[in-house]
Order: sequence, then C-alpha cells, then structure tokens
Amino acid sequence: MNVSHPMDGETNSSEDVADANAASLQAMSSIRYDRFLSYSSRNTLISGDGNEPSPFYMLNYHRDRMLAAADELGWMEARNVLEGRSGDIQLKQVLQAHLTDSYSSAQLSYPLKLRVTINLEGYYSVTSTALPFLPLSTLAFSHFPPVLSQLPPSIDHATFDRSWRIFISPIPVSPSLFTRHKTTERAVYDKARSLIPVTRRRELPHDISSEILIVNRYGEVMEGSITTPYFWRRGRWVTPPTSAGGNIGTTRRFALETGLCVEETVMEESIAGGEAIWLSNGGRGWGWGEIEKLQVDGGPNGSIGTFLHDHA
Repeated sequence: MNVSHPMDGETNSSEDVADANAASLQAMSSIRYDRFLSYSSRNTLISGDGNEPSPFYMLNYHRDRMLAAADELGWMEARNVLEGRSGDIQLKQVLQAHLTDSYSSAQLSYPLKLRVTINLEGYYSVTSTALPFLPLSTLAFSHFPPVLSQLPPSIDHATFDRSWRIFISPIPVSPSLFTRHKTTERAVYDKARSLIPVTRRRELPHDISSEILIVNRYGEVMEGSITTPYFWRRGRWVTPPTSAGGNIGTTRRFALETGLCVEETVMEESIAGGEAIWLSNGGRGWGWGEIEKLQVDGGPNGSIGTFLHDHA
C-alpha cells in the first residue's frame, strides 16, 4: 500500500525551475560496459533494437531515464536528441566512440562504468572508470533467491556473497526535480554519503561497498544514494514508490516490469537493525547487505545534531 500525502500534489519550486535552466546542469546516467553482457538474451531485449547483442547494460532504459529528465526539465533540444529510434542509435554511437577513442581492444576486455551526461542543448559527454568483473547471474537477474533459513529475508548466502553495508541517513529530504531524476545536482546525495563511516579496507570482507538510504520528511524511504533498495514485506519484495520522491532507476524499472518486486511505501521506523535487504544499480547489478546503525563521532563538532543543524 502506498501512502498518500501532500507531496503527491506538489509542483516544482521556482528554485527548481531556475536551477533546471542553469548552464552547468546536466541529466546523466551511469551505464555498465561489459563484453559478457553480449551473451545475455535478457540484456539484448532492452538494449538497442532488441535483436543485436549489446555490451551496454540496459541501454534503452538509460536513454529513457535521460529523456524523462529532459521532458520535466523542459529541455527541448535534449529531448529531440534523445527521443525515438534515432535517440537509441545516437546514444550507442556516442558510447562506442568514447570506447574507441579511449581504450585499446585489449583494455575493452575489462568492464567499465560509462558516466554519460547530456545538457539542455543536447550535447553529450562521457567519462569512464574501471569496474570489477561480475557473474552474469548478478547482472541478468531473473529472481530473488529462495528463502533458506530465515524469513525475512530471502538471501542465498551460498550463491550471493554479501556485497553492501547499509546505513540510513538522518537528514530528511524534500523531494524535487533533482531527486526524481538523476542529474549533476547531487548535493542531497553527497551530504548523505558524507555520513558513511570511513572504514579501512582491511577491516571489511573483500568487495564490500557502503550505501546510505535517503528518507523524505514524512519518514518514507525514497531510495539509496546510489542504488535502489528492496525490502521483504508480507511475503514479497517491495521497493519504495515514485510518490516517495526518489529516482526512477534503470534496475528498479527492470525489477518492476519483470515482477521481481512491487511498489510499496517503506517507513524508516519499520526497518530493523541487522535487516538484510537487496540493492541494485546500473553498474553493479544486484547484491545484498545488512542495515547497520549509523554512528557519527561525538564531540562539539561531531554529533548528529550539529551535522543536521549545519546542513539544514
């Protein structure tokens, strides 16, 4: 059940509209390049024309999310570049040109995160960084593993190692254009991620990453700072609804369209310490982690109260 509240009827503030036309603002998406994705029939169906194997993860969904951002931001030039079959083709060409210009054939054997942006005039920019190898079962996700020893959650420890430690941000967020869509305006997310404890790599198991969940002013989970979360509720997996104000991510869309989960409001107060949940994003696919209590160092400059005051 989704909670109805005044946010459902909110319109964009004048500050949002002004910021949307700022020359420096760009809509963006982060796309995994991985040559092994060409062997995934699921990925083929949602990349390009649906017939030609693609090394780009859920390519069409990334185009669609940038198009949705351009629509709401009122960027007609960007919308013209992105829409239709020509938009799919041009985005693929932009990504391939970046790979050809930046990497040798041998280097393209390794996975990459392609950070693609488009501005209000319809100009693309692409940067890239290395990503770890992942099994196709983590990327071409078909089902959450069955319940083993506990309910909830449904975590198959033998097949999927824990890959995340997860915190909850104490900073209440007001949804806006810049939480509904992924853009280069990331202040909300940067503030939240600044609270994640710094941990020495040797203190954690191999390949554990950190995430922090974003909560709106009504106490509803919106999303993760870089992921979509999934919670076990009443015998099924659920993800926060769009009415909570979070991004409409690519893997989130995939999970909903393939029946992996349903939308349902998740209140912060319903999340238990140590609860295991799934996370997904467009670079790393699916993985799970456990909710940990967020500890901010005490002292005159280190309390949560001081932090919230400074970031109000």
